[in-house]
Amino acid sequence: MNILVIDVGTSSMRGILYRQNGEKIFVKQVRYQPVHTGMGWVEQPARDFEDALLLIVRAFSSRLENFQTEMDAVTLTAQRSSVIPVDVRGKPLMPAMMWQDTRNHEVCEELEVYNETISSISGAKVNTVFSGSKMTWLRQKKPEVYNKVHKLVNIPEYLLHMMTGEYVTDYTYGSRSNLMNLQTCVWDQELLDLFQVKEEHLCRLIPPGTVCGRITKAFSKKSGLKEGLPVISAGGDQQCAAVGQGAFREGVASIVTGTGAFLVTTVDAVPEYRSGDIICNCSAVKGKYIVETNVLACCSAFDWFCRNFYDWEKVDYEMINRELEAMYSEDENCIVLPYFQGRSTPEWNANATAVFANITLGTKRKDILKAILEGIFMEINNNIQTLRQYADIHCAYISGGLTNSRVLNHMQADIYGMPLYHMEDSESTAAGALMVALKNLGIYQSYDEAFSMIRNPETAAKYEPKAERQKRYVDKQLYMNQLYDKIYK
Repeated sequence: MNILVIDVGTSSMRGILYRQNGEKIFVKQVRYQPVHTGMGWVEQPARDFEDALLLIVRAFSSRLENFQTEMDAVTLTAQRSSVIPVDVRGKPLMPAMMWQDTRNHEVCEELEVYNETISSISGAKVNTVFSGSKMTWLRQKKPEVYNKVHKLVNIPEYLLHMMTGEYVTDYTYGSRSNLMNLQTCVWDQELLDLFQVKEEHLCRLIPPGTVCGRITKAFSKKSGLKEGLPVISAGGDQQCAAVGQGAFREGVASIVTGTGAFLVTTVDAVPEYRSGDIICNCSAVKGKYIVETNVLACCSAFDWFCRNFYDWEKVDYEMINRELEAMYSEDENCIVLPYFQGRSTPEWNANATAVFANITLGTKRKDILKAILEGIFMEINNNIQTLRQYADIHCAYISGGLTNSRVLNHMQADIYGMPLYHMEDSESTAAGALMVALKNLGIYQSYDEAFSMIRNPETAAKYEPKAERQKRYVDKQLYMNQLYDKIYK
């Protein structure tokens, strides 16, 4: 069986045609970028995603004969919490409000008095990332748009409708809205009332891994894909990344350092006690749940520094890596609070900003870069300690943009204080979506079997913490957290 995985990221969309053993037949990537317009607004034209999808599927469909193979299904995984209002024809009424967009912070502040109720039902406190408060903002601030709304969709829902004609979503996306009951997996009327959202504007909920529709005649004509081809919603990108990194088992964490950093571990049931500093979502594995935390700025902070302090047109990442390796054993006092997009878990604070401390006339550019990276990883470690309240985490699989350097992976192991594994193939999200699709199609009987066949975990690189460096980072992290408390509490 051959599966086309569509992986919708924040900075690009990738399409990978896989065989059932995980072998890649063909890969196509289309890049795009959200637009940061100031005051916390982050937007992107929905047309970017439509165009990218068509470019990818046309590339595959035009080459299938060359591969002497058939495509048996399409499965989709995507970023989870953006909002696109569409009219009755399915046409976007405005650009997508992206998951990083914080224009809804005042709405969230107003809803904070209901946090106990919202968290107990939906699995998370109200926050600027989730889609529910973005929908509330739209109703309150854009009535001229809201009055024309037929559906309020996220990016995967928009693309699934484009392919199948169905307005459908799976539980993993529903659990990123503050609008779904986490236990029953239905839209919750009490939450809908609090957020002033109409159920008729939302998509039909289904379990992840479900065939949600089939390629329509209209999309077949536009794309070249075979009409009637089944389309599967595999689940949100971080849920699929967790599956692709083996974090479908308790005790293993998935840490993905992309635009932001996402930490996930799996639990068998919704924890009876949940502090307000974690997010509990539905897993891409039917019947299981994930406990999740995240850091809002990760690769985006690294890119910001490189863009402003290096020659952006000729950034030499090899040189940057050599500089970091050469100075890694040095103990610099420079420290950075990495809140370039506000703070997420373990303590929501949309008003937090990055802070650079202990800068002297002797501080060099490379010192600040190292401090930014250390700050990001120490904030990730704050979130690991939070996850350990709910699961006995003893190791983690790491992937994403900040894992393409051995020195950065050693730095992470030293800061997290546990063994880390890095897969040779970094496509953990797409691989997880493939595993979800094949498991639910009956090709594999268990996720362990799928993981062994598709991911070949024996080939992963292992990074062990060094005791002396780990102790140094414990002290530095304590100082960073104390500095945050002094500034923001």
